[in-house]
Amino acid sequence: MNFLVEMMISSYMPYIVHGILILGIVGYFASKFAGIYKFIAMPVSIALIIGAVFFEGNLYALQKYNKEVAEYQEKIKVAEEQSKKTNTVIQTKVVEKVKIVKEKTDANVQYVEKVLVKYDNMCVLPNATISLHNSASQNEVSRSTGSPDERPSDVKASDLIRTVTENYGTYYQMREQLLGWQQWYKEQRKIYEGIK
Repeated sequence: MNFLVEMMISSYMPYIVHGILILGIVGYFASKFAGIYKFIAMPVSIALIIGAVFFEGNLYALQKYNKEVAEYQEKIKVAEEQSKKTNTVIQTKVVEKVKIVKEKTDANVQYVEKVLVKYDNMCVLPNATISLHNSASQNEVSRSTGSPDERPSDVKASDLIRTVTENYGTYYQMREQLLGWQQWYKEQRKIYEGIK
């Protein structure tokens, strides 16, 4: 109920203010002919004029503000549409690039499984190699001494190369995703800074 009253007042407010201004002007000129009531009618009319002018200014400022808000909301709507289109384009590019990296990685892993496994018996890896690889993958320093009398590892060279190949593939997939995020940020920033 309160909302309805506020809506009615706000929609009729310009007419009310204009009416008060006209009443004040008419009252001011009529007060010159009011005789003894002139001293009451004139200050009341002047007060009505001053109040109406004040509210006219407020109404003008409110209308200007509402117009600017509407224009800004329209700009935001356009920017959101541009943003959605940009998101789709960037996401499509990133997905395609990640797919290409995955295909290359899979092809290299297949090469390891078809060709390099033949050489497993020719290449024996010491435990120091595996320790260094595992430490590097965890961003740690290897604890292996790497002494020449160290036992050979049970890990085959083809398994190590497969793991390294898969890790490189993961790295390049993550790289493409990061580049996509960076491009997304630049494009979104450009779109939304254009609103100002």
